[in-house]
Amino acid sequence: MVMRALREKTKAIILTVGIAFVGLMVFQWGMDITGRSTGFAQEIGRVNGTPITYEQWTRAFQSLSDAAREEKGGRLTDDESREVEEATWNALVNEILIQQELERLGIQVADAEIRLAFRTAPPPQLLNHPVFQTGGRFDYEKYRQYFASPAADRQLLLEIENYYRSVLPRTRLLEQVSVGIYVTDAELWEQWRDRNEQVRVLYAAIEPRTLVPDDSVSATEQELRRTYDEHRAEFRRERSADVAVLSVLKQAGPEDTAAALAKARVLRDSIVRGADFGEIARRESADAASREAGGDLGFIRRGDLVAPLAEAAFAMRVGGVSEPLTSSSGVHLLKVAERRGDEVRASHILIPIRMTAASEESLLARVDRMEPLALRRGVPAAGDSLGLPVLRAGVSEGSDFIPGVGSLRTAVEWALHDSTRVGDVSPVYETRSGYHILELRSRSPAGTIPYEEVRAAVERRVTLEKKKAKARRLAESIVASVRAGRSLEAAAREHGLEIRTTPAFTRQDVVPDLGQANAAIGTAFGLSLGRVSDVVEANDRFYVLQLVQRIPADRQAWEAQKESQRAQAILQRRQRQWELWMTELRERAKIRDFRRRVFGSPT
Repeated sequence: MVMRALREKTKAIILTVGIAFVGLMVFQWGMDITGRSTGFAQEIGRVNGTPITYEQWTRAFQSLSDAAREEKGGRLTDDESREVEEATWNALVNEILIQQELERLGIQVADAEIRLAFRTAPPPQLLNHPVFQTGGRFDYEKYRQYFASPAADRQLLLEIENYYRSVLPRTRLLEQVSVGIYVTDAELWEQWRDRNEQVRVLYAAIEPRTLVPDDSVSATEQELRRTYDEHRAEFRRERSADVAVLSVLKQAGPEDTAAALAKARVLRDSIVRGADFGEIARRESADAASREAGGDLGFIRRGDLVAPLAEAAFAMRVGGVSEPLTSSSGVHLLKVAERRGDEVRASHILIPIRMTAASEESLLARVDRMEPLALRRGVPAAGDSLGLPVLRAGVSEGSDFIPGVGSLRTAVEWALHDSTRVGDVSPVYETRSGYHILELRSRSPAGTIPYEEVRAAVERRVTLEKKKAKARRLAESIVASVRAGRSLEAAAREHGLEIRTTPAFTRQDVVPDLGQANAAIGTAFGLSLGRVSDVVEANDRFYVLQLVQRIPADRQAWEAQKESQRAQAILQRRQRQWELWMTELRERAKIRDFRRRVFGSPT
C-alpha cells in the first residue's frame, strides 16, 4: 500500500517536475529524453526539424487535461479545453527547445551528481509524504532508511533517477541563463520603503463634470468635426458580429438546496454528539480561506458577515453550533468560541449548493432538446419552444467577451470566421455558467466608425475638455491662494469645496477618492511636511494636496528580513530572465504548426 502511494506521488513529481521553469516531462508522453519518439508518427509540428508526433501530443494533452479536471473538480468547458491545448503545444515546443539547447551547450549530468542530489535534495513531492514525516516535518533519516532498504521498489528508484536526469541539467541551464543576477541593498530598501512608508494628506478634489455647469460650455460643429478628424484612429472598430444567444444555465434548484441543507444537518448532528468542529471543517468545508484553520474566521464584527450569519453569530451562546444557515455562498454551520465587546470569534463550515445528479440529468436533457430545435428552426424559435429568453449580443475581434454570457473565445471565433454565414447556428458551447448556442444575425467589417454614429461621444469629449480647462484654472487659483498665505481649507471653502483627509496609506494602497498608483499618489509621497502641491490631474479630476504626516518605513525591521527579501527578489529576477530567454529562443526557432491540418479545424 505504501509502495503504491509512493509510486503515485512519484508520477506526480515527474508530471509537474517540481521546478518552475520546466513545463512538461515529455519523455513520459512518448518522447524519450533525447527527443526521439516512438509509435504512431503522424506529425503535428516540428521545432528546428525535431518532430512532435500525434502520439506525443495526445499523451501530453491527456495528462494535462486530467490534471486540469482534477484541480477543477469536474468537466472542462470548451474554452478551458482550448487553453489546455495551447498549454500542451507550448510545453512540447519549449521542452524540445530546452533539450536542443542542452545538447548544443553540452550540459550533462554525471551519476555521482544524481546520487548526491538524491541524498541531499529529495524530490519536492516526497517531502510532504507521510511515510517520511515525523511530527508533521520531513524526516531525512526515514527517507534515507527507506531507500536503503531492500524493500525499496526498483521501478520507483528508476523514476526518481529519471526525474533528476531531467531536472539537474535544466537547473544548470537556468544558472547559465541567469548568471550575474544580484539585488543590491539600495534596491531592496527601495522596495521595502515603497511597501511600508506611509503618508497622510489633506486634499481638495475638483470634479470638472459636476463643478462646471453644463450651460457654461458648448462646442461648435466645426470643433466636433476637427476633434473627430484629429482622433480618427481612436474611432476604428474591429470586425464585429451580431448574434442571438440561447442559454441553458447551470443553476441549482430547490432540490439542490434541500440536499445541501440535509448534509449540513447530518454534520451538525455529528458535532452535537461530540465530533470535532474543526476536523469536520477541514474535511467538509468549501471555504478555502478558512478550511485549513478548522473554519476559524477570527474575531469579527457584525458588519463583517451577511445578515443571516451576523444575526445568528451575535445571538448564539458561546460554544453553541447554529442550525444550518443559508447565504448566497451556500449553507453554513456557525460556532462561536469567544465573545469580546462588539466582536465574536467564530468558525464556520460551508456546504456549497451544487447540482445533484438528478438536476444535472434534467439540465442535460434540456440541452439535448435545445440543439436540434435551434438547428432546425433557428435560435429565436428554439427559445420560444423551451420558454427561455434569447439574448441579442454584439461580439468583436480582439475580445472573448459575449454580453450576457461572459468569456467564450471559441464562440466569438465561430461568429467571426469566414466560413460562418448569416443564419448559421453554432455548436453548443459549455462554460462554467451553462450551455450556449448562437445564431449569426449579421457581421460588419473592420473600419472607422462614421462621424454620425459617434457624434454624441465626440461632443461629450469636447465639452469635458472645456470643463477640465475651467476646473484647472480654479485649482490653480487655490494653489496660488495657499502659497500667498491662506490655509488650504479657507482657499477651498471660498469655492464651495470640501477638504478631506486620507487615512495613512502606502504607495501600493488603493486610497478612497484618490485611487491607486496614479499622479496623486506619487505626488503625495514627493511632498515635504506641510507643503501644498501643484495642481495634480488623475481620474479626470484635479487635486490639490497638502502633506500632514509621514510615517517612515522601519529600517531595523528591514534589516532583520533583508536576506530573505533578497533571495525572493533574485528568484523573481531569475524567473523573468528565464522567460525572456525562452521568448528569444522561440523567436529564433523554426517552429512549424500542423495542428490545423491534422485536426481539421483551428486549434
